[in-house]
Amino acid sequence: MRAPQCLHDLTLDAGPCAGPYPPQGFWPVAEGALGNGDQFGLYWPLGREAEPPVVCEMFHDEGRMVFSHSSLDAFARWLDAGGGWDADDEERDPREHEVADADSPLLLVERAQWHVQAAAPAEAIVLLEDACGRFPELQRAWAMLAGQQMRLGQHAAAVASARAAVLANWAFGIPEPGVLRILHAADAAGDPVLAMAQQMGFAFGGAKTNPDYALMQACIDRCWEAGDTMAALRLSQNRCYALSAETVSFQQREGFDLACWQREFAAQCQSALQDDRQRM
Repeated sequence: MRAPQCLHDLTLDAGPCAGPYPPQGFWPVAEGALGNGDQFGLYWPLGREAEPPVVCEMFHDEGRMVFSHSSLDAFARWLDAGGGWDADDEERDPREHEVADADSPLLLVERAQWHVQAAAPAEAIVLLEDACGRFPELQRAWAMLAGQQMRLGQHAAAVASARAAVLANWAFGIPEPGVLRILHAADAAGDPVLAMAQQMGFAFGGAKTNPDYALMQACIDRCWEAGDTMAALRLSQNRCYALSAETVSFQQREGFDLACWQREFAAQCQSALQDDRQRM
């Protein structure tokens, strides 16, 4: 994975995470840590190994990731301005962004929300497409984009956006109900991802069995056969993320072996992306 031009003397872990949570491609840094396992880190979305990383925040106990800064440079400026955890000030909000980050996709989503409220979907779409292009794991942005495309009758584009939401890393959020409604009404037309989404319940945990996992694995296999390597990798990542949160007994019934998946996934990334995502 491409290293940032400057590491700003930050303290990186010995290596990146193996996934699925913290996700593969996330490389924790010590600075700015919030305590209780919460911390920031470099993150390379799947398929963007040749690009510099963004910075994301891991909420350990909640099992979720949040976009933080568009670059390590922006994160370093935030730290220099006093960002991060301060054990001597319990009332201070350590997540407050105290410096401008002009390249952040979150700014585009905020501007798009204003256009949505002003009933200006075309303007919102331009901003949301840019936001999703900058960081492809933003579930809220994909959902907003698909919704605004539907408002303008751009049904094919809306389905494509909804499909992208299903393939985005679920560590950053599960696809929203509006996205799933769009997919349920779509013509699958031989697309295994759409066919899978139309059959899934997208409800995980709290049951002894869940047919969604078999549906996802069948779709993964079909994507590999069709040469859609990115869809296969993304779905494998998401299936493992959901499975890893299940009980040990559930995982055993599914024949799930986390260490085995981590090894196989790194090998698949090396084969498909020419990068195992385990080093800079």
